[in-house]
Amino acid sequence: MQRIYPLMEEADVIIFGTPVYWYGPTAKMKLLIDRMRPFVVNGKLKGKKAVVVAPSAEGAKACGPLVEMFRMSFEYLGMEFAGEVLVEAYEKGEILKNKRIMERAFELGASF
Repeated sequence: MQRIYPLMEEADVIIFGTPVYWYGPTAKMKLLIDRMRPFVVNGKLKGKKAVVVAPSAEGAKACGPLVEMFRMSFEYLGMEFAGEVLVEAYEKGEILKNKRIMERAFELGASF
């Protein structure tokens, strides 16, 4: 985390990407969120934009709890929830074949 904290502090936009497992993030992503606690006190992420990217076998309809967890966490940290890319996918590389979602991701990135 000591290498990641400075990178997060320097960034204007932070992208949180995780597959959806049982309607929540992976254990590693949850650990990252848990380890962001110092930013609550020091406020170094306030005003930064945050984006959620999440593939799910069930698609966007299964991402509600995950997105809400992130939204609440960003609010707690003083970050701005700047967008989401939620896509139905199960296998590695599957999203690259979805032109619509790739365009959506590109447009979201270009908007910053």
